[in-house]
Amino acid sequence: MRARPDDAPQRVREPLAWLALARAPGVGPQRAAELLRAFGSAADAVAAGHRGAWPALPRWPFDRARAAGHLVDLAGAEREIRRGLRIGARLLTPGDAAYPALWHPENGWPLALWVRGAWPAAVTGHAPLAVAIVGPRRASPEAQRFASELAAAACRAGAWVVSGLAFGVDAAAHQGAIEAARAGANASTLAVLAGGVDRVHPTAHRELARALLDAGGGIVAAAPIGAVPATGAFPVRNRWIAGLASVVAVVEAGPRSGALHTAAAALELGREVRTTPARPWDVHAAGSLALLRDGAAPLLEPDDAWLGLPAGVRPVPPRADRRVRPPPPPWDAILGAAPIDVDGAIEATGWGVGAVIAALEGGVVDGWAARLPDGRYRRP
Repeated sequence: MRARPDDAPQRVREPLAWLALARAPGVGPQRAAELLRAFGSAADAVAAGHRGAWPALPRWPFDRARAAGHLVDLAGAEREIRRGLRIGARLLTPGDAAYPALWHPENGWPLALWVRGAWPAAVTGHAPLAVAIVGPRRASPEAQRFASELAAAACRAGAWVVSGLAFGVDAAAHQGAIEAARAGANASTLAVLAGGVDRVHPTAHRELARALLDAGGGIVAAAPIGAVPATGAFPVRNRWIAGLASVVAVVEAGPRSGALHTAAAALELGREVRTTPARPWDVHAAGSLALLRDGAAPLLEPDDAWLGLPAGVRPVPPRADRRVRPPPPPWDAILGAAPIDVDGAIEATGWGVGAVIAALEGGVVDGWAARLPDGRYRRP
């Protein structure tokens, strides 16, 4: 039977609505989840917003909800979809079967993902067969070599390697996976970007990104097509890296390494954390030593993490005798014993979502904030 002229627009209606909600100012993942519960679908939620029918929600009075609903831009979402198609990218939304099974908007996961290249079930299923390998940008040559060997061993064992395409450990992990894939391994590597899926960052890694795609890998991002990484976007990206893996391997992390954000997110998500031992006086590995002290399993050989050894012990919460730092302004006035979600923190600070999550995740690492399993934050 020949398709009716309006069939094609109907097929893209729900993904288009999800993308429009993702780009709408004031509408974060948690509010979008509330709207979905209220109206049944993203498309119906957008239509209700255009009618001025969005309900009041906690910390979102009716007048703000009504104004936000009128600002949902379907035409802008259509333009972004066309840009994505021109670069060969695929749009995934929570209604798509290929969207990560464990990601739900009410827990802060993105409403739209753009993917180039492979997007294997190994990173989207309920039990991901994937490992995240992360570490510092200024890693030692020995750490980079170990990360590369670790990634190659993972791919040979059939596990995908997830990392962030940054300098240092990230690049070494991707390269090790690429070489294993070229040699016939059944898995490859996935790069998670903080900017648009078409904006490789750092730009010096454009060749690495091409090699990754040529080796059967993939690139994923939640930012708009063409967007440069926003301030504070990298801690958010690190949470997504942890969310696409079953094990997070931290290689030679310093005391302020972004890899510790990934490890903290892994604990929130119930993932296993492993890290490399180091000399106690080596400040460049102080973060890894802290993870070991708190119970992370050691990585001693490239095959340790993937080839049947007993599961690592998840790090335990910080000891009660460790000094807890008070939150800095403005968090000292916002963060208390009562939990607050990301949307509430955006309202209280007036900051963007990336800056809010970056500050709160930094607070988790520094000890003045605690993240709850439902994605909310409070003082420890």
